Amino acid sequence: MNMSSERSVDMKVINRIMVSSALLVVLSLVSLLAVFGIFLLMDSVRGDGGKEMLDSKVFQAENQLSSIEASKKNWELLNDRLTEYGYNLLVLQDKRILYHSLTASKDEVNEMIKSFTNINLQNDVLAGRLQHTTFVAKSYEGYALYAVKQDVDSTGDSSLLDFWMPFVLISLAVIVVIVLLSQLFTRKMAHRILQPLEALSEGAKRIQSGDLSRPVIYKGNDEFAPVSAAFNHMQEHLLDEQQKNKAYEKARVDLVAGISHDLRTPLTSIKGYIKGLQDGVANTPEKRERYLQIAYQKSCDMDALLRKLFYFSSMETGNLPLLLEERDLGDFVHEYVLARKEELVQSMVTISVELKPGSYPVRIDEEQMNRVMANLIENAIKYANVQPIHLTISVWHEQNQIHLMFADNGGGVPDDHLPYLFDQFWRGDSARSQKNGESNGLGLYIVKYIVDRHGGTVAATNDNGLHIEMILPSQMEREHEQNINHRR
Repeated sequence: MNMSSERSVDMKVINRIMVSSALLVVLSLVSLLAVFGIFLLMDSVRGDGGKEMLDSKVFQAENQLSSIEASKKNWELLNDRLTEYGYNLLVLQDKRILYHSLTASKDEVNEMIKSFTNINLQNDVLAGRLQHTTFVAKSYEGYALYAVKQDVDSTGDSSLLDFWMPFVLISLAVIVVIVLLSQLFTRKMAHRILQPLEALSEGAKRIQSGDLSRPVIYKGNDEFAPVSAAFNHMQEHLLDEQQKNKAYEKARVDLVAGISHDLRTPLTSIKGYIKGLQDGVANTPEKRERYLQIAYQKSCDMDALLRKLFYFSSMETGNLPLLLEERDLGDFVHEYVLARKEELVQSMVTISVELKPGSYPVRIDEEQMNRVMANLIENAIKYANVQPIHLTISVWHEQNQIHLMFADNGGGVPDDHLPYLFDQFWRGDSARSQKNGESNGLGLYIVKYIVDRHGGTVAATNDNGLHIEMILPSQMEREHEQNINHRR
């Protein structure tokens, strides 16, 4: 996905957030206006129902109608008097209009007259309300006199419009202000949400392009902070793995080069001695026997190297099975030393075994543990740098575990090399890697691999020589743990 498409996706997210926020505000305000309008509508529909109080000046109007003189019919004067109290005069005779000063329209006046003519007037003055109108009525010498006062809010739609227009305009202004503020805060919130997402997206692109050196920088203290931290941890892990792979590949290249050299040296010797036999250089039986012996020994060296490589390949592919059997580790060490003692004497190597009284039950694969012992002896012979070499193997119990210590009387190794002794393909300094041209960095790695497969641990220290300590779980402790787990 390119930058433009990602930007469009981000904008869609922002737009959705802003539109949702605006709709929420607008719907809330419209709902508020609707409730307010319904309230006003209900109030207007409810009307007076004939229950409102009469106008406070209805009695003055009634007095004016009652004081009219029988001999005079001066409607103008009477209207002027009623006007002082907010009333207008309407005079009817046989439902015909003789006089009126009403400000209502003709249709409204006619409608009012129809309502008034239904009232049965007596000689007494009658006061009341009818259709938002307060009136005082009196029958006088065949005339029907009405003092009429219309309510202000019943004069038509103009008053209602005068009320609603400013209300609607103010409401619209409030809606616009609230929507703008909502959009402002929503955009700020969306920016804060998308900022870490954009940083993570940029980080993913860098990783895709192979750049693992720059972390994702996010200084917030919200839910995105642990996500960014986890992303950086992942990037650091990938960087570490990348560096390990580079070192591993370099070690493999060095291993191939070293093995090529290790194979070429004995192979060249074998070819040389066989050529000497063919050319008659070995012209005596003693020389021929010596040539054949050297050629055989070199072929054995090649065979040992190839077997070690095959063994390493089996380890890497997971095709190295363990056939565990119950053994006493002390008995196993004694038997191994007795089997190799004569062979090692010829190499000026002596071995002593130190055992504390007791039994040392373990479950081990004898073939693999033989290889562990052989690799440790081979490592001591190559790098102890003393003559004669004396090896001490100790076995003891400690905290329900069985310890096996393999120590030589050599010069040890530099302390800064100790953490790397068991790494695959690690050879240490140049003198160590080129000793006899045979170091390939696999011997101690194989030792650690086999001990790990037995459920143990291995570590190296310097103490008047190189000491390699292996810790294996006791068989009795294994059975005790199995019983506990079974009970659970």
